[in-house]
Amino acid sequence: MQVTSRRRLLLAAVILLCLGIWLAGAGGLLEYHSSKEVLAPPGQGHWLGTNEIGQDVLTGLILATPTTLTLALATALVTVSLAVGAASLVVFGGRFLSALVLRCVDILQVVPTMLLLLLIAALVRPGFMALFFLLILTGWSDDVRVAAAVLRREALRENVQYARVMGAGWVYCWRWHLFAALRPLLGALMVQNIRQATLKSAGLAFLGLTDPRLLTWGSMMQSAMDQLYTDAWIWLLLPPAALLSLLLHTTLTLGDRRLRSGAVLGPAV
Repeated sequence: MQVTSRRRLLLAAVILLCLGIWLAGAGGLLEYHSSKEVLAPPGQGHWLGTNEIGQDVLTGLILATPTTLTLALATALVTVSLAVGAASLVVFGGRFLSALVLRCVDILQVVPTMLLLLLIAALVRPGFMALFFLLILTGWSDDVRVAAAVLRREALRENVQYARVMGAGWVYCWRWHLFAALRPLLGALMVQNIRQATLKSAGLAFLGLTDPRLLTWGSMMQSAMDQLYTDAWIWLLLPPAALLSLLLHTTLTLGDRRLRSGAVLGPAV
């Protein structure tokens, strides 16, 4: 219970942080504007220096944080929801729906999703919403078979079978029995999809395949590549790379803790 409470507090803190930064940016408290101090090194006026058009790097990092975190969290939430919904159709939807969903999953898994993502991004240069939908399109199918296997196992337990014998429908069983049993798996899938969405979005931005107006840690790293042969790369590339590494390390740590605790697999039948 204490671990769950800490995770909820961490999630609430992340949401409040993003809201606070957005409000500060909208209210003009954080201005990411150009100046004459081009490629100024870190100092008293600019703690992390400035970029090639005189924008403060620290301000850019702060303003890019909500976009980066929101994109990863929202993508993971929707992706896991779609995967669990598709798994429910596989297990409870009958032979036709089960076969249809599994064939769709097979098609998406045969096609190299990263290659598809690169091709579409190169054509449309996606902004926030377009990148959000692209990440969902290429990510929801990865977890369907795992969720379906666990869901099928939980559906065979005595409490679910007893509820079915007493006349309960699958909606009731899902709400009062299956969801509680699947909660550890859903948490693990969320952590995994946050990491994958972060890597994919940062990779596309780093390659310059997203809308240039979309400010993320990946796009800041991409803009730093022009200064790779000058000393400016130190304060242009390292700060966003460090934040990105910290986020990935945090998600990996959360996932490893769930695996070590055995919470993902749940109790044996």
